Amino acid sequence: MSQARQTDHEVAVFIKGDVNAIRSLTESLGGVFKYSAGDISAIRIPLSKIPQLAASGQVQRIENNDLNLQPMNNQMLVNNHVLEVQQGFNLPQDYTGAGVVVGIIDEGIDYTHPDFRDEYGRTRIKYLWDQAIINYDTGTQAQPYGYGKEYVGNQIDTSTQHYDSPFSHGSHVAGIACGSGLALNNYKGVAPNADIIIVKMNLNRPDNEFLSSLVDAIKYIFDRADDLGEPAVINVSLGTYFGSHDGKDIQAQAIDNLINAKPGRVVVCSAGNAGSAPLHLTNTVTSDTNFTWLQMSSQSIYIQAWGDSADFENIQFSLGIDRVNHGYTLLNSLPFHNVLNNLGVLTSDTLYQGPNQLGVIQGLSQYWNGNYSVEFLIYPDSVTNITPTDTSRYLWRFMTTGSGHYDGWSYDMVFDNLPDSVSYPQILKYKKPDTDQTIVSSFTCSDKVITVGSYINRNFYTNANYAITRDTNLVVGALSGFSSHGPTRDGRIKPDITATGEWLISCGTQSELNLLAAIEPEKVAAGKKHKRSSGTSMSSPVVAGIAALYLQKNPTARWDEVKNAIINCADKDAFTGNNLPDNRWGYGKINAYGMVKGCTVGIDELDHYANVDFGTFPNPFENSTTLHYDLSSIENFHSAEIVVSDLVGSEMKKIKLKDKVNTLDLSRGNWAPGMYNCSLLIDGNPVKINKLIIL
Repeated sequence: MSQARQTDHEVAVFIKGDVNAIRSLTESLGGVFKYSAGDISAIRIPLSKIPQLAASGQVQRIENNDLNLQPMNNQMLVNNHVLEVQQGFNLPQDYTGAGVVVGIIDEGIDYTHPDFRDEYGRTRIKYLWDQAIINYDTGTQAQPYGYGKEYVGNQIDTSTQHYDSPFSHGSHVAGIACGSGLALNNYKGVAPNADIIIVKMNLNRPDNEFLSSLVDAIKYIFDRADDLGEPAVINVSLGTYFGSHDGKDIQAQAIDNLINAKPGRVVVCSAGNAGSAPLHLTNTVTSDTNFTWLQMSSQSIYIQAWGDSADFENIQFSLGIDRVNHGYTLLNSLPFHNVLNNLGVLTSDTLYQGPNQLGVIQGLSQYWNGNYSVEFLIYPDSVTNITPTDTSRYLWRFMTTGSGHYDGWSYDMVFDNLPDSVSYPQILKYKKPDTDQTIVSSFTCSDKVITVGSYINRNFYTNANYAITRDTNLVVGALSGFSSHGPTRDGRIKPDITATGEWLISCGTQSELNLLAAIEPEKVAAGKKHKRSSGTSMSSPVVAGIAALYLQKNPTARWDEVKNAIINCADKDAFTGNNLPDNRWGYGKINAYGMVKGCTVGIDELDHYANVDFGTFPNPFENSTTLHYDLSSIENFHSAEIVVSDLVGSEMKKIKLKDKVNTLDLSRGNWAPGMYNCSLLIDGNPVKINKLIIL
């Protein structure tokens, strides 16, 4: 944050104001005008030219970003009611994402994986932009962005530069959204026939321009989808936990403008994996001085706070440091000041105890769109041995007094092992962090972006050694403990929806799968082409794939139509409860069939059959299993049948049911080992779908 550390390099910024004037001024200052989204322009310009740019009367706001993005199935198809859509039950046709672009913004992709190729072995990836490649050949850069390298068609298979990260995050996400299942025929994604566009982001860029690059990536995918003449849904399983958490930052507004520019554009993102992390701090400030301790987890300490202007102007802030190993003693602190002091100016202060320097505190306060923010970055000094290995001796304190209200975020707040009020009476003034408002910030908090939480998908599967990996502590259907929740800072419901995100089986890079199969085979699925992962990174592409199915049926649908279909057709059950929406489940669990067919048919039918019992035991099995069903809760129906099919929908066996309650023996016959769908149909409607596993 120190101005002394900055050099005159080219930066990416967003500017709100007159687009034509900004284009002309940017070019006159030696910068590059990339594009505009509404009244927001994306440019690259030398850092030294920013003051001249800011002096223009046509510029309302300039913003870059230094917030790091973090990398925030088969049973999945059943739990989210996708199979009914893929198989076209009572629909005009089957819907598999054909003619729709699924864009994946992530850490790359294993483009050699069979699930990302068609039946002839050709790549399904139409375009791939690797933002991470340092490339000075302007002929291969994605334009007008001026960095990275673009691959088209056959070029995608000619280089390993754009390969996935060592942990297969991008491949796993893409497999959930749009994997074809061709590798093994067991782990098909939601939209297996969609066209794919990949943007590989660089999550370690030294210039910290992640949100800038993300907006570039979204525009790139939408533009390339336009070139293909197809609607597009983009999945972003990345995010930052810092920011205003109201969707009003300039990057979020630019994304909103891109989404709203034309029909057939949808952006889906993960809510975050901080559901149980105490990284949020809220306080209604009074004349009493409250404090929260901060401890160093790396080489520095960081905290930021946000508030509406009326709530923030009368709050006084200070930073101090306590010695804690011989009682709790405040060694020194900064004078209290409010956000209006040095507004927009980077400050730097040093704390001393006598001749010893305790640390350097950099601070910055800003105003934007009716909101104030204040942030502090603390560099403890090694002179007093305040190092990451010696944090038990010292705690920094974030202090407030005055009047108003703020919400703050930090990874470094102390929330446990606090002293009692007898040994330390001041602890009564302590404000503990909480696990509320752990939703990812920026675009994730936008109403135009569909934000997804996670629930548990499964608790067993067949692993690489053809044994069963099982965790009986996982309750299928329950909310994932890691799933971040809202509300947004301005009180709106987030996430919007939940989908299966815990224990999903999907693609991995072959190099990672080979390594895991050797040392942790329980994490690799049978066949060694897929692996298990968990996170809202995994639930988000479920919803993105379902949005692609909806766009195949309704290619001119706007973002709000897609979102309304998702939230209005959501399922409620014993886990979600009926008091929805809330800030953990959103509007409930996504139901692809209800969404694509129409809520008045899909949801009503499913509710009508809610008490139907249908199961199998044993499962998995080797030679035979027993099917049991109970339809006594249904008063009238014309026909009932059980259909066994493979995972691409080919019918293996059909059993007409004559009684409302019965048990049946099912023999495997000559069926190969693997997974099969066992569906109970009432009057042709899929009521229950169970997964059969043959060993």
